[in-house]
Amino acid sequence: MSKEIAEAYHKAGMPVTAGAPKGGKGLHTLRAHKAVINYLKKGVPRNEAWKRVIGGMGKNAVKKSHQRTTATD
Repeated sequence: MSKEIAEAYHKAGMPVTAGAPKGGKGLHTLRAHKAVINYLKKGVPRNEAWKRVIGGMGKNAVKKSHQRTTATD
């Protein structure tokens, strides 16, 4: 996880573990983490917040280096 992402959680007054997906492998963009922070502030559980962010942002929520490519037939 990058310093920028950790800083975003601290700035919001939350521990990094509040919104980081289990494992904290740094798969998601700063933009996605900021969106999750906004949901967490509204009282949405972490898993639900990530589900909403991933669904809404699609591939923009995951860093390019971690995106899977799909084979087309």
